Amino acid sequence: MRQIIFRLLRETKPHRNKIIIIAITGLLYSACYARVLLMLKDISDSFESGKQAQVGQIALVAVGLALVVAISRYVHIFLMNYVAEMVTNSYRLQLQKKFMSLSLTFHGNYLAGSGGLLSRIMNDIRVVQDGLRMVADIFREPLLMALLLGNLFYLNWRLTLMMMVLLPVVIYFLRQISRSLRKYVLWGQENLEKMTSTIKESLDGVRIIQSFNLEEVLQNKLKKESNEYVDIRKKVHARVEIMGPVTEFIATLLILGIFFYFSVEVAKGTISPGSVLAYIASLMATNQPIKKFQESYVRIQETVVACSRIFQVLDEKSEVPQAQANLDFPKDWKKIIYKNVSFRYANEWILKDINLEIERGQSIAFVGSSGSGKSTLVNLLERFYDPTEGEIFIDQTPIQKIKLTDLRQNVALVSQDVFLFSDSIENNIRSGDFKKDPATITAVAKSANAHDFIMRTPLQYQSRVGDRGSLLSGGEKQRISLARAFFKDAPVLILDEATSALDSSSEIEVQKGIDQLMKGRTSLVIAHRLSTIQNVDKIYVLKSGQIVEAGNHQELLQSSGEYFKFYTQQTRTS
Repeated sequence: MRQIIFRLLRETKPHRNKIIIIAITGLLYSACYARVLLMLKDISDSFESGKQAQVGQIALVAVGLALVVAISRYVHIFLMNYVAEMVTNSYRLQLQKKFMSLSLTFHGNYLAGSGGLLSRIMNDIRVVQDGLRMVADIFREPLLMALLLGNLFYLNWRLTLMMMVLLPVVIYFLRQISRSLRKYVLWGQENLEKMTSTIKESLDGVRIIQSFNLEEVLQNKLKKESNEYVDIRKKVHARVEIMGPVTEFIATLLILGIFFYFSVEVAKGTISPGSVLAYIASLMATNQPIKKFQESYVRIQETVVACSRIFQVLDEKSEVPQAQANLDFPKDWKKIIYKNVSFRYANEWILKDINLEIERGQSIAFVGSSGSGKSTLVNLLERFYDPTEGEIFIDQTPIQKIKLTDLRQNVALVSQDVFLFSDSIENNIRSGDFKKDPATITAVAKSANAHDFIMRTPLQYQSRVGDRGSLLSGGEKQRISLARAFFKDAPVLILDEATSALDSSSEIEVQKGIDQLMKGRTSLVIAHRLSTIQNVDKIYVLKSGQIVEAGNHQELLQSSGEYFKFYTQQTRTS
C-alpha cells in the first residue's frame, strides 16, 4: 500500500512549486483558523472585564485572520484540484500510450476486452482523481487537528487528556473497517469493468444484436452485472457510513460530559466563561478534521485499489520490444527472408519452421484454410508479434534491430476489417502519413478508384465517415483504405483478404485499386478467393502452420495437391 501511494505521489513532482504553495496555504489556513477560535476567550474575557477598546483591537485582528483563512482556503483547494487534474491527465495519456504499444497477444488475451481497458482509463482514473483531491486535506486537516488539540490542552489540559483515552478505540475501529473495505472496493472496480465492457459491446454490436433479437439477452447481462455491482457498493457504503454514527455517538457523549464538567467548574469559579466558550468552539471545530480524516481514509482505500489496477497495466511486459540496435530500414534492400520462423500462441504452435525468401518487387500470395497461420505470418513482418523461434531479415538485417517506427513506415496494410477514424475522408487518407504534403490526396484517391464516389458525398473530401466508417458502404470503406495505403507509399504491401467481405460489384471496383497499388511494390497477399491471385509471382500454401506447397498458379494446379483442392472447391461452388 505504501509503495502504491509513494508511486502516486511521485507523479506530482513536476508540480512541486504548486505543491509547496498548497502546503503553505494549508499551514496558513489551519494556523489562522485555530487562532481565531482561541481569540473567543480573549474577546469574552475583555467584555467581562469592561475593556471595550481591547475588544475592538481583538475583533479587528480576528477579521484579518478570517480574511487570510478565506483566501488561503481558496488557493489551497483550487491548486490541489488543478494538480489532481494534471496528474490524472498524465496517467490517462500514459495508459493510452501503453494500450497502443502492447502486443496483439495482450489485447487478444485480455478477458474484458477493449471495454475493460476503457474502464481503467475512465473509471479508475476518476477514482484516483477524487483521491488526489484529498491530498489537500492530508496537508490541512491533520495540522488543523493538532492546532485545535493545542487549543484544548492550553485551555484545559486535564480534561483534554481524559478525552484522548478514547482515541485508540476510534483508531482500532477504523482499522477493522478498512480491512474489508479495500477488498470490496477492488471487487467493485472489477465489476464496473465488466459493465463497461458489456455496454461497449452493446454499442459496437448493435447491428448484430438487433438482427438476432439479442436486446433482452444483453439487457439481462448488464442487469445481472449492475445488480452485483450495487450489492458490492452496498457493502462498501455500509462500512463507510458506520464510521459517522459511531464517531458522532462518541462525540455526543464527550460533549455531554464536557458541559457537565464545565457547569461544575464555572459554578466553583475556577474557570472563566471565555475559556468555556473557546474550549467548546475548538472542540466543535475538531468535527471537521475528524470527518475529513474518515473520508480521506475511505478515499485512500479506493485510490490504492484504482492505482494498483492502473499500475498493473503500466507495468505490463507484453510490449513488442523496441529495436535492439535502432537501425534504419535498409534503403536498397533486395530480399525479405523468413528463416526457421515458428510462432506459438499460448500452448498452440501457429507456425512451424517457416523458411521463405521474397524478392523485392515480387507479388506473393498465401493460401490455406482458416487457422493455417496466414495472417500470423504477415503480422510477424510488422512485429505485431515476435517469432517464438527463428528470425525475419531485410537482407542481412534482422527486423528486431530496425527501429519499430521505421519498419512499420515501410509496410502498408490493407485488411478485410477496415478501420476508419471518425473524421473526414481527407484525414483518413492522410492517416497513412500525416507528415506528408496532402497535395496528392486527390491523385491517390483516383488511383484507389475512390475519387468518383468521394465527389458525390455532400462535403466531398471533408465529408465525415462516421464511427468506424459507418456512413460508407463496405466497398467505399475499402477504397478509402486503399487510398490511405497509396498515400503512405510504402515499398512493402500487405493485403489481408482485402476483398473477401465485398459483393461482386464492390470487389471489381476495389480490385482495380488493388491492381494499381501492387504495381512496383513487394506485395504479400492473403487470399480467400483464388481468382484474385492467379497472376502473382508465387503462391505459398499453408496447412497447420507449415508451408506444404509453393509455386505459381499453373504449377500448383498441375501438382494436384492442396491448392488444387481449394481451387476445385471454389470453382464448383461459384
